[in-house]
Amino acid sequence: MEFHFEPQILQGMGPVIETDVGIAEKHAELLRQEGLPIPPPVRCRLLIDTGASRSMVKHEIAEKAGLKLINSSYPIHGVGVDTTGKVYMGRVSFICRSKVDPRVTHTAWVDTLIMSGSLHDSKIIDGLIGREVLSRFDFRYNGNTGDFTLRYLKSS
Repeated sequence: MEFHFEPQILQGMGPVIETDVGIAEKHAELLRQEGLPIPPPVRCRLLIDTGASRSMVKHEIAEKAGLKLINSSYPIHGVGVDTTGKVYMGRVSFICRSKVDPRVTHTAWVDTLIMSGSLHDSKIIDGLIGREVLSRFDFRYNGNTGDFTLRYLKSS
């Protein structure tokens, strides 16, 4: 999987990529067993944030995706404190087109705890991808060319 950005975009917004956020496989299994519908993943714009230990999305994204609520009161610390924070179990999926056949897509995903919060006044991003997800990838950034690359590391 590779994502490429112009250096001006990285300097202005940082590496913002489109990803899907949805429910984790264990949650989907439980819904299937109960005969309940499985909510479709939600497409969002997430900022790659190497300073964030965990991934985070806006509250409305977590709710729309039907993520499994783990903790309904979790203050989020960063620049200030968001006392509206919640913690969910969910899946962050990365989808890219094949370099060999553009009709084919490849998907890699990480099931993880995802925080939700209120990203005030953010119309550019829907959340952040933190280090717990990035740890599953070889992550490279070339400031000279503006190339930003994520390569999925298969579990051993």
